[in-house]
Amino acid sequence: MKAYNPLWSESDFIQRTAQKWLKQGFLTKVQFTEIEKMYPVNYYDSNVFLKIGLFIFTILAAGFSIGIMSIFFVDIYNSNLNVVMVIQSLMIGSVFFFLLENLIKNRQLYHSGVDNALIYMALGAFCTTIYFLFEKSNPSTWLFLILFLPLFVATTIRYAESVVCTLTYFLIVGIFVMIALESFWGKILLPFILMIVSTGMYFLVKKLSSRKDYLYYETCLTIFKTLSLITFYLGGNYLIVREGNALINNLYLSTSPQVAFAPMFYFFTTIIPIAYLFFGFRYCDRLILILGLITLGFSIFTYRFYFSIIPIEIALTLGGILLITLSAGLIHYLKTAKHGFTYQPDDDFEGFNLEAMLMSQIIQSKIPHQGDTFKFGGGDSIGGGAGGKY
Repeated sequence: MKAYNPLWSESDFIQRTAQKWLKQGFLTKVQFTEIEKMYPVNYYDSNVFLKIGLFIFTILAAGFSIGIMSIFFVDIYNSNLNVVMVIQSLMIGSVFFFLLENLIKNRQLYHSGVDNALIYMALGAFCTTIYFLFEKSNPSTWLFLILFLPLFVATTIRYAESVVCTLTYFLIVGIFVMIALESFWGKILLPFILMIVSTGMYFLVKKLSSRKDYLYYETCLTIFKTLSLITFYLGGNYLIVREGNALINNLYLSTSPQVAFAPMFYFFTTIIPIAYLFFGFRYCDRLILILGLITLGFSIFTYRFYFSIIPIEIALTLGGILLITLSAGLIHYLKTAKHGFTYQPDDDFEGFNLEAMLMSQIIQSKIPHQGDTFKFGGGDSIGGGAGGKY
C-alpha cells in the first residue's frame, strides 16, 4: 500500500527529535550517535535547492520525451483527437508511474524532487485520459471531480505527497460545492454544506491521527486539519458568504445584497475565531492558536468592510498600538513557562514533556547510560504551544 519504506519516516522523525534534544541537553553526544546508528536514514537525501533543481530537470526531461512521442501521432491528431489523447496519455501515465516505482525501490528516493515531479505528471496524464474519455458526453463538472477523486485518494495513500494531498482535499470539497451550485436550495445552503463537510474532514483527521502509521502521513494529516479549519471558518464568515452569494448569482452591483440568515453569519464570524483561540489555549495546539489569530483579524476586517466607523489610517494606528502593547505584555509574562506556554523557542527551553519521557524509555535499554543527562524544569510542556503528548 505504501510506496516508501515506513521506517524512513520513523527514522527521520526520531533523528530530528534527537537532534533537538541534543541541543536542549536531554541527550549527550554519545547517546545521539547511538540513536543515529539505531535509526539510520537510508533514503536519498539532499538540500532544498538540489530538490528544486532535480524537480525542474525531471519536468523538462519528461516534457521533451512527451514531445518526441507526440511526433508519431501528429498525422492522426486531426482525424481522431479523443482516441489519440486517451491512448497517449494512458501510455505516458503508465510509464511515469512505472519509472517512479522503480526509482523509489532501486534509488531509495523519498520526496527528493524527482519522484514528486513524476507523481504530478503521472496524475496529470491519467486525469487527461479520464477527461478525453468522457468529454464528448459533456458531463457536469462535479462528475469529472468524482472520477478524478479515486485516483488522487489512492496516490495520497500510497505516496503521502503534500501537494497531491492538498488537491485531494479541494477535490472533496469541490464535489459538494459543485453539486450544491446546481440547485436553488443548494446555493442557499452552500455555506452550511461547506461547514458540515469541513467538520467531517476534521474529525476524520482526528481519527486517522491515532493510527500506528501516523508518521508516514503526518504532513498530509496536518494539511487536512489546517484546510478543514480554514474552510469551516470561511463557510461561516459573513463577508465570504455575502460576496460569494452575489458572485454565484451574477449580481454585479456596487453593494452586494443582504443574504438570508445574516444574523447567524454575524454570529459565526465572531464566535469561530474565539472558539479557535479557546481550544488552542485549552489543548496547547499551536496550529489552532495561529488560525484563531488569523481568523480573528479577518473577522475584524469583515465588520470594518461593512461598518466603517473611523478612518482607515486611525484604525490601523490604533490596531498597531494595541498589537504592540499586547505582544510586549505577553513576551514579558511568558519569559518563564506558564500553563504550558513560553516565549522562548523550543530549542532554548529546558523543560520536560511527555514526548521526551516516552522517547527516553524507547532508547534507554539500547543506549549506554551516561549518568543524569536530563534536566527537569518546572514546565510541563515544550514552549511555543506544542502539545503535551504525541
